[in-house]
Amino acid sequence: LALLFLCAEAKGFTLCHTPALQTKVFQYRIWDINQKSLYLRNDQLVAGHLQGTNAALEEKVFWVPNRAFEPARLPVILGIQNGTRCLA
Repeated sequence: LALLFLCAEAKGFTLCHTPALQTKVFQYRIWDINQKSLYLRNDQLVAGHLQGTNAALEEKVFWVPNRAFEPARLPVILGIQNGTRCLA
């Protein structure tokens, strides 16, 4: 699955208690090769074509490097809904 990323540094978002070393939260829009966007339906993250007013349903994926957990492996924390919900 090929993914395209558009990066825009998120301004004014805070995720829980971030480590002291962390200063940036990154925000991405993710599409698959068929230009399907991610959105929530029945509390599940799904991919689909969003057009018109439904385009506002697109979920941006937030990520923060997690330097406290095995930093050599470069782990990240992924979230949606402005970073208030984590992906697992």
